[in-house]
Amino acid sequence: MDALLPLSPLTLGYFFLAALIVGFTKTSVGGMGILAVLLMALAFPGKASPGILLPMLVVADIFAVIYYRRSCQWHVLVKIFPLTAIGIVIGYFIVDLIPFHIFQIVLGIIILAMLGMEVTLSWAGSKATAPVKADMSNHSLITYITGLIAGIATMIANAAGPIFGIYMLRMGLKKAEFVGTRSWFFLIINLFKLPFSANLGLITTQSLTLNLLAVPVILLGAWAGYLFLKLIDLTMFKWLIRAAVLFAAIRLILS
Repeated sequence: MDALLPLSPLTLGYFFLAALIVGFTKTSVGGMGILAVLLMALAFPGKASPGILLPMLVVADIFAVIYYRRSCQWHVLVKIFPLTAIGIVIGYFIVDLIPFHIFQIVLGIIILAMLGMEVTLSWAGSKATAPVKADMSNHSLITYITGLIAGIATMIANAAGPIFGIYMLRMGLKKAEFVGTRSWFFLIINLFKLPFSANLGLITTQSLTLNLLAVPVILLGAWAGYLFLKLIDLTMFKWLIRAAVLFAAIRLILS
């Protein structure tokens, strides 16, 4: 990590823009966090990037939980957490085995497939005379698969946001419930990941010192995201989520 300092103006620009996006996406439209992953990879190539980004995500998660602490739907999280934890452990052991670019392509394809399924189900529901059941947490197989893939994706690339976002869209939640449930989910799994990342040497004293510089920018982004969420209606919110997920999937495949 000593090689990270001193930082060039371009690197600092990528770093602070990533911090702003991290804060914004945690309190508003999820799925956009993949942009922060990309910017951090440009700023800090190689394995340093995930280790620097993870504490920034935790800080943003804390802000998001403070804003939406009363809106979490815990029954959703109780069902998906166990497989997510298993996925994180699997990701820990395979992080050095799978070429990173191959994993990104596979992950992007999976996200596109999930997005297509979600849009199809939404369209079918709008055409049906009887309402289509929305709560995917009642479908154990879908919940387990989503949790497992999200766990692996978050451990290897901090890229579980699009997967969990698509899963959550089928719940029929209000905006605050959506963001509140997502916020608690990522706070808990990111805290769970910290010792694994530290053991892999991805988090160091110097990287944490660098993270301190990002805290004010993350807070600014979180505040902006909180205000933004109040201004958009639920339909626009859902389409923004889908657009962010689509962008994330294409970016992963083409990376």
